[in-house]
Order: sequence, then C-alpha cells, then structure tokens
Amino acid sequence: MNPTEPSRIPTTGRGWMLALSLLCSAFPAMAAVSAGADHEAAYGVEPQFRLLKFGEVMPRGWIREQMIRDLDIGFAGHMQEIAPFTSASDIFGANRNTPERYQNAGGGSWGGAEGMWWKGETEGNWRSGNTMMSLLTGLPAARAHADAMVADILRTQDPDGYIGIYGPTIRWPAGKLDNGELWAQTTIFRGLLAYYEATGKTEVLQAVEKAVQLSMSHYEPGKTDPYGPGTQDHNLMFVDVVERLYDLTGNTAYRDFGVYLYRDYSKDVKTDISLSVLLAQDHPFLGHGATTYEHLRVPMWAGYVTGDPVLLTAGEEGFAKTWPHVSPTGGPVSDEFIDNKPTDPNRGGYEGCGEKEWMTSLLTAAQLTGRAVFAEQAETTFYNSVQGSRLSDGKGMNYVTTDNIYRMDGANMNRVKSSPSHEDVANCCAPNFTQIGPMFVRNMWMRAPDGLAVVLHGPSDVNTIVKGVAVHLSEDTTYPFSEKLVLHVDPASAVDFTLHVRVPDWATSIDSSSAGAEIHRAGDWLLVEKTWQGSDTVSISFGADVRPIPATNGEFYVQRGPLFYVVAIPADKKAVKDFPVAGFHDYHFFPIKWGDARYGLLKASDSVALADFKLVPDASSNPRFPFDGAPARLTGQMTDLDSMSVATVALVPIGSSEAVLRRATFPATP
Repeated sequence: MNPTEPSRIPTTGRGWMLALSLLCSAFPAMAAVSAGADHEAAYGVEPQFRLLKFGEVMPRGWIREQMIRDLDIGFAGHMQEIAPFTSASDIFGANRNTPERYQNAGGGSWGGAEGMWWKGETEGNWRSGNTMMSLLTGLPAARAHADAMVADILRTQDPDGYIGIYGPTIRWPAGKLDNGELWAQTTIFRGLLAYYEATGKTEVLQAVEKAVQLSMSHYEPGKTDPYGPGTQDHNLMFVDVVERLYDLTGNTAYRDFGVYLYRDYSKDVKTDISLSVLLAQDHPFLGHGATTYEHLRVPMWAGYVTGDPVLLTAGEEGFAKTWPHVSPTGGPVSDEFIDNKPTDPNRGGYEGCGEKEWMTSLLTAAQLTGRAVFAEQAETTFYNSVQGSRLSDGKGMNYVTTDNIYRMDGANMNRVKSSPSHEDVANCCAPNFTQIGPMFVRNMWMRAPDGLAVVLHGPSDVNTIVKGVAVHLSEDTTYPFSEKLVLHVDPASAVDFTLHVRVPDWATSIDSSSAGAEIHRAGDWLLVEKTWQGSDTVSISFGADVRPIPATNGEFYVQRGPLFYVVAIPADKKAVKDFPVAGFHDYHFFPIKWGDARYGLLKASDSVALADFKLVPDASSNPRFPFDGAPARLTGQMTDLDSMSVATVALVPIGSSEAVLRRATFPATP
C-alpha cells in the first residue's frame, strides 16, 4: 500500500554534509556468503538486550485466547476464503508473475499491472502472520496447520534457491517493471524464520538462506539496483530478513548486505528515512506513513551493527521526528501520507499497517537501546489504538481509525469502515494486522547481559536458557486491566541472574517483594537479583491514578494505568457487503443518539479534576475476552454539555466492543 512518493530533497540542515560524505564513501565489499555458525552476532555498539528465539515467549490468558479466537472465527484464520483473489492467488507458486500474466492488486483503488507486487505483500504478510499466530497458540491442530503452510512455500522453491513472486524471465527486474521482489520475499521470509526459530527445523533455515543468498548475489553493489526506476521503497525492509539471519547465524555477509541496502537507499535521497533527510532537523516527515514507520528501524539497526556515529545519529533523529505524529493512544498519523500533520483525535487518522510498523520499530529501538520509553509506547499502541482499531471478535478492522469516532460510514475513499479485508481499497492492513500480536508477544521478554528483561507486561510464559540452565518463567496477570504482576521463576537448577522489570511511566508507586532477593530501581527498570532455586516468585504492584492527557484539539484524554478510557456511543451496525464465508461482512456504524457523547471534564481552579473517578469492576465481563466488554468501568462526575449539569458517567477502555463509536477526548468545563 505505497503510492509513489515524489522526491523531497532537503537543502539545509546540519546533517547534509555529513550524509553526503558518508554516501560518497565506498560501500563495504560483500563477503562470501555461506551458512554461518550458531553464535551471537557481533555489533559495533552492543545492544542492551538480545531477542529470544520466536516461540521461547508464549502468550497466556486473554492474549492467547484472543489469538485462538482470531484464528478460529476471525479474518486471521480465514483470509484465503474471505479474499481469495489477493490472499489465495498462489503468487509464490504456480501463479508467479510472467510477461504473459501479471498478478496485479485487482479490485482495489491502486489496481493495475503496475501493482504486481501487491498480491505478494498480501499473501506473504497473511501467511507469515497466520503461521506465527498458529505457533503461539500451542495447540496441536494449529501447529499442524503451520507445518502445512510452511511446507506449501518450501515446495515452491526452485533448484537455484529462488522463492518469490516472479517467473524466471522477469526476475531481478532492474527497473523494467514495478519491482517489489525483495519486499515480497521479506513478507514471506519473516514467517519462515519465525517458524524455524520455534521448531528448530534446520531445513527451513537452509531454504531461506539459499533464497536470500541468491537474491543478495543479484542485488549486490554493481549489479541490479534494488531501488531502480519503478522500484518499491518497501524493498528496504529486506533488512528485516538479513538482520535476523545475522543474529541467528553470525554470518557477516548478511550484516554487510543490510547496511548496503540502507546506504544505497539513501544515495538518491527520496524519502523521509534517507540519511540526509533524517539528519536535516528542519525537514519534517512528509511521506507514506506505513513506509516511514517501518523504515525507522533500519538506520537504528545499521548504526548499532556498524557503530557508525552518523548512522547512530540518524536512527535517533528518526524517532525524534516521529513523536509529534503519534496520538497519546499510540496511533501514528498515517492516513496514507504523514504530510507533517500533527496527531488530532478527530482527524488524525492512523492505518492498521502504520500501527503494526510503528510498534515493530519501537520494539527494535527498545531492544537495541534498552530505553523503557520505546517499550512503553509499543505497549500503549498495542493495548489502546490497536484494540480500538479492530472488532473484538476478530472479524473486522478499520483501515483508518481515529481516537474519536462518531460515525463509521465509508468516508475517506471507503476506508472508514470495519472490514475483514478492505479488498475494495487494498487488502494490506488486515493481513499485516495478523502479525501485531505475534510481534508483541515475542518482544515481551528479552535477554539481558546479566539475565532477562520483562520489556512488555501481560500474561506470558517463557522457556529459555540462562547461564546454561533451563529456566521456565511466567508473568501471571490480567494486565492491562490490573496493575498487579506475579513473576514465577523455576530453573532446572540453582542459577544466579537478574530480572530487569520495566517500570511504566504512569506508575505512581511500586510495591515489590521476592524472598531472598535484592530489589532496587535503576531508572525505568526494577532490578531483581537473586540465586533462583525453583518455584520462586516476584510480586509487583504499580500504583495508578486517573490523569488527564492533553490533546491537540484543546481537549483531554482520560488515562488510568496502561489504558485510555472513552465514552461509548451506542451504535446501529449495518452490513454493507457480504463475503463468501458466513459471518463476515463489511460494516458501517451509526450513532443511535449523538448526545450520549456530549460530556466534558470538570475543572477545579485551573486544572482538570479527575480524582473522583473510580475503577468499578464489572462482574459480567468475560475474563477470556475482556475487550468484549469491560472488566472494569471508570466511573466519575462529568458535565453534560447540553444541560451543563453534573452527571455520573461510566467510561470503558478504548478497545472495548461497546466503543466502536466513541468519544475519547473531552473539553474542560467550569
């Protein structure tokens, strides 16, 4: 989903000469490509944390239940039947693009032969997301399904190693057509690598390495330009693949190719994340939102893996430029283009692809830098804007969401609606959405130099090795609906290590205990040091106040702990399109009574008063599916803006099924 973006070349800014100097230097020569040894990859600047292998962290509680239901009755499990033209086209197999048969996007507003990579993106993203979700359920039937999905792709591999969407006569296109080759491979290889990590099946790693090495040999310096005329900027995200291969194998050829892809991308200075644009502080973000947010993680990684100070600065500048475009609920402005637009609760639309890519880039930054602020924002995005962009039963999601939604009627080129595919516009956000949960789960725990880090809070299980000892850990909690956590640590034998527990920014207090442990705070992390014997626990409780968060429209959000609370607007739901699978429809939503949202926050002197708001448990809520309702409602006094009288109002989490239509920001009233 990347309309062509015009080149925008900055002519001022302190970074221009630095960038030019770097780009004129010789690119590193490619090393001989071969399967690397299984050891920790070396970085120029050592990352603060290292990723655990996919599958070492597993979801528990409501997160696992949400994944299971999404696969069972949601679009995550039925995309091929819902949208067979774009998701079951077999574009990686029998229906690869050939001169006689171009697989264009078809049916969407960006259709035409120029979009021949679109089906690759759609099918690749969905297959990867579905495979990862299936593995994380832990269910035998889901595992068998993942096995079959991966086997299907491996059967498409040619003898020379090629896995992709182009037939033999139009591979390595060199600008002859709309080249999304590396991008389509990226979308499918992400899932294959996750599968390898979770299962240990070396034949899968070998298949991916053979395919990647083939592509590298054709796109290396002096051969096919990965960003030639008509080439998709998404091709840069092949860095996701070679980055992970470098971490898994230690083969420096993958590292060098990834760094080359970014330096070559920056050579012609054409988008927000080009090196000279990033280093020009007076050049704002203007480009296609999802592309910019996914690209953010590339210079950050390139800086750490090389230690190059210019790249390190560029990585930091990318995130610094992004914050003004992100809603307090975690939704990044990405209504196709950023266009230097600030976040706005009424008009600042954010796309599903933008949410996924922003959250993923944040998690890369958290892993590399160890800064809690990045993890905090990723958590906010997942628990608020992401849940507020989907139907709780997984049968639909919004292409474009805002924090305040007063009606959902197909506005904005028919993108403002709930759909399982949005195939009439572009079937990109829904397939990409299936990867959000798996990416969140895999980053909940990370490896620290002296132990493990609890980076994202929520119900989870971990099975890994620490200092040579097998350790099972879990976080027992109903977070984000409770601020109480119990960490269980059960090693196979006594082992001494430190748990780094992220302290949320909103926490007003910390109550922690663990028998025999030394516990102290270091910045935004709570360090729990102990020789773990088995069946040990760490109990932690964070204090949380209800607080007003300023919005750009002069109003205020209401936040308590990790969640933002809204006034739900009762809605009429109207099916406007049926799909070939029973129970799937496109929906519009219309308010039954607009006045239900007309409330303001009370002021005390010059400040907004929220102290009287109380969290009231709702016994009717289903703990397996808490976003179907609201496990607790935030109840307090607000001003009825029609009568200007004080009324008692109950607010619900922004992702609640009751709040498909909602008011999330409120004016302050006397």
